[in-house]
Amino acid sequence: MLHIKKDGVKRKIRPSRLIFLIVLIASNTFAWFIYATRVETNISVHVKAWNVLFEAGDSEVTDTVNLVVDSIYPGMEDYSYDINAYNRSEVSATLSYVILSARLLNTEYVTVEGRAAAGQEVLTGDLTSAQLEQKLRNDYPFSIEFSTSSSIIGDTNGRATFSFEVTWPFENNQDTADTQWGIDAYSYKNSNPSNPSIAIRAKVIITQNPDAS
Repeated sequence: MLHIKKDGVKRKIRPSRLIFLIVLIASNTFAWFIYATRVETNISVHVKAWNVLFEAGDSEVTDTVNLVVDSIYPGMEDYSYDINAYNRSEVSATLSYVILSARLLNTEYVTVEGRAAAGQEVLTGDLTSAQLEQKLRNDYPFSIEFSTSSSIIGDTNGRATFSFEVTWPFENNQDTADTQWGIDAYSYKNSNPSNPSIAIRAKVIITQNPDAS
């Protein structure tokens, strides 16, 4: 049993507690999550660093993320959300993502992949993740973008970043759509002040590179 003298008083530390502290410190060295949130001009900007313990033999590491934008309007400050995925293994890994669901004001989408994840039957008209991603990028006066800095995360401290962005500039040559969506967004927030204008669920996936030896 370890004895520590503090303020003139000899204290005893049980070996079991000492072992627990060592294990706790060691675990936190390899895997940790940091969440930070800041709010600027009604836009919640989330930054998340993801330090992944990915070892040879691990088949998959996943994380479901909620992407939330409080308010949208023409000329809004750009919204950004990044996840940094670190590979601490001796084999390279593949970084990918799927969109599970999305809600823009009162319009809701659940993807084919989202139905499967929830154990639900696919409905007529459901979009795939890739189809919904294209729609969110191209079919609105604002742009919702998903991307990765690389699909491959190198071995031994390799890193890649999953990024999500929403932009709605003043000048985008879509005056009619800007006006209508601006009115709709304003009305939605007045009727639903506690609800975000945009809410998206996505899954970030890391798997061992099939080409790794």
